[in-house]
Amino acid sequence: MRLAVLFKFAKVLMISRLRSTRRSIVSRSITSRPILIGLIGIVLFVAAMLFGYLTTVFLSSGGAPLTGPVAHQLVVTIFGGVPLFLVGFYFTMGLLWEVNASTEAESTDAINWLPITPGEYVAASALSTGYTYSPLLMVAFGYALPIGILTGNLAGFLVLVPIALLSTSVGSVSVEILRSALASASTAFNKLGGRITVIMRILGIILILLVTQLLFSGVFLIQIISSLVGTAAAASFVPVFWPTLAITKLLQSDFLGSAGFLGLSIALFLLLSYIALSLRAKYWAVTPGAIHFAGAGSVSGPSRLGYLGLSSPSIAML
Repeated sequence: MRLAVLFKFAKVLMISRLRSTRRSIVSRSITSRPILIGLIGIVLFVAAMLFGYLTTVFLSSGGAPLTGPVAHQLVVTIFGGVPLFLVGFYFTMGLLWEVNASTEAESTDAINWLPITPGEYVAASALSTGYTYSPLLMVAFGYALPIGILTGNLAGFLVLVPIALLSTSVGSVSVEILRSALASASTAFNKLGGRITVIMRILGIILILLVTQLLFSGVFLIQIISSLVGTAAAASFVPVFWPTLAITKLLQSDFLGSAGFLGLSIALFLLLSYIALSLRAKYWAVTPGAIHFAGAGSVSGPSRLGYLGLSSPSIAML
């Protein structure tokens, strides 16, 4: 994998997303600089640190010590909620992008003509998605940092950072799987003709979006698994909860359990990456174009190209 090509292509994808979402009051010179996202992230990080500090002040003003059980439960709730929220947010934003993105912003078929490999495309696209929504990640880090320091859980925060990055990667790679699934559905329906193709394509895309959204809905999966096993153990069977359990087990001094769920989270990321790469490689070729001629129609007048001996279908193609 060529890192130079990977980072350059990721930059191209970020610029295309910025320009597709820009408003008329924002100049193109600003949206062509991905560093803008980093600057926004820094500002939000500082603002979130202030809110995190105010949270500890509010907690201590109620008479509860910052190292007591109440503060510890708050830390477990906040630190544990960050990975779960990031996975859902990154996947949902990627899902909305796939639904609302215009063909001028990004074209999957155009990617096939570039001198890059499927692996480089998947990595660059996931990296672009992760960086595009990184300001939210900076908000989470900024809010959790003062809480972790003032409550004596700095070690927990240091572990939260890589787990949060892993969660964003899981969400970003999942979007790549969704893109390949949508491309597969479009390829299958493009082989048909007529109005039924449009209807089937819409229904197929809705079904894919619904299934993938349910797969990343922790509440939905918890309700199903809870009917089979205990509620406390149900979260252990939901992959989207594994990063959260990795950090909460650590804060509860269950180091073995934390290491186990961290390993499962890494395995989940590797599995999703493999699936995304396999699907992208499978649907890497451009869908061949198809031209259909109908017997009915209107002709504005004879074409002068007919004098050159060209048939009507040939003139229509020209």
